Amino acid sequence: MKEKIICGLVMVLVLGSSAHSQILPVQSTAQLIPPYSLKLSDYSTATLDRITLNILLIDVVEPTIQVRLKMYIENTSGLFIQSRDLVTGVSPITLEGGIPTRLGNLDLQPYFELNNLQGITPQQYSKPLPEGLYRFCFEVFDIVSGKKLSRKDCTTVYMVLNDPPLLNLPSRSEQVVVKNPQNIFFTWTPRHLNATNVEYEFTLKELWDRTTDPQTDFLKSPPLYQTTTRATALLYGPGETQLLPNKTYGWRVRAYVNDGISQASVFKNDGFSEIYHFIYTDTCEEPKYILAESEGTTKENITWQVSDHRQYQVQYRKKRSQNDWFKGNTTNGTITIYDLEPGTTYEYRIGGQCISNGPYVYSAISEFTTNLAALDDVTSNYNCGIPPDIKITNQEPLASLDLGKGFTAGDFDVTLQEISGGNGIFSGKGYITVPYMRDAKIKVDFSNIKINTEYQLIEGVVNTSK
Repeated sequence: MKEKIICGLVMVLVLGSSAHSQILPVQSTAQLIPPYSLKLSDYSTATLDRITLNILLIDVVEPTIQVRLKMYIENTSGLFIQSRDLVTGVSPITLEGGIPTRLGNLDLQPYFELNNLQGITPQQYSKPLPEGLYRFCFEVFDIVSGKKLSRKDCTTVYMVLNDPPLLNLPSRSEQVVVKNPQNIFFTWTPRHLNATNVEYEFTLKELWDRTTDPQTDFLKSPPLYQTTTRATALLYGPGETQLLPNKTYGWRVRAYVNDGISQASVFKNDGFSEIYHFIYTDTCEEPKYILAESEGTTKENITWQVSDHRQYQVQYRKKRSQNDWFKGNTTNGTITIYDLEPGTTYEYRIGGQCISNGPYVYSAISEFTTNLAALDDVTSNYNCGIPPDIKITNQEPLASLDLGKGFTAGDFDVTLQEISGGNGIFSGKGYITVPYMRDAKIKVDFSNIKINTEYQLIEGVVNTSK
């Protein structure tokens, strides 16, 4: 009797396992295509694929069947959204045995419309969903019998809103010196992680009302200049609307993903950066004739020509670093930076303040590299090389250069002693004269630098030499 009971129990377990592992006649595979938008309305309006579903009828005994879908959207915080049993606006899906069917965004649009969803309010639908880990799932049902034909297939993605760009230069409340021809260089740093094909909308406005906050004044002012770019920098040159001296201007950048037809926002604050403003001044000049002198492996001495400025500020940071500038103030024409890293390249600039407690007017960004060897093993090394001035608009190469004609590298005039090359590319030796060091002459050399027809250095570096 016991043997019969055990045998019967084994038969039940075998049958149960067989029923549980039953293969359903339809297989489906869902895929979300980045960038992932947290607004469901983006999936109901986009014409390019943001989500796809591949369906295969593996039961070749059935030549064709018509099916419908059930969609689920879930996250780890308890959000549960599903499509209604009756989805309006959807076309019947016909499957043929052994032939895969691919459904794109246009086919799946009705499943993301508000009237076809359960578990979400109109207020939630109009706003981005909370950030987090999401599962997008689909089930396939026979359209006639209502029988479930597939398992619940899901794709899991982590969805997050990207931070908008971080504005760099001109910095907030900075004074920008009037130059002829007009050249203002704007830069910003992207902060998106999961977005591709990002474009930037640059907006420049004149701020008329100086009695109100610049942020408020910017929002109510009409655009003076607006353009789009894929770069993270913009040169506002002589071809654009001329800015007026001693006026205040504000600027902002908006990042967005453009698929060619519709725009899907995947950024916080709709992609808008902060608003920065600057004063376009012709009454205050930036510090000039800047030199950096290495003193050992962790210290750099920076000097410049003193002018009518009330105070100076040095800003420095590691090259290509996105960190904020380290700052130091002085009323003299020299400052020493300590606690640097050996063998490391830093970028720096000097600002001059013409009005007490007013903004600073900054020089172009220069570079210096700290020594690797100990102080006893090296001679103090001057660095007068300003990286190629990207604000120079003349890129036409100079045909020839002789000893009777020098060139300018940043603020410094280079007097030639040896020269070779042509067609804009030159190598040689010479010296620069430093006015605030009693016209001291410092030897320099250069190799394969590029000079334009205005005798300006536009590519390469001029190095100090012994």
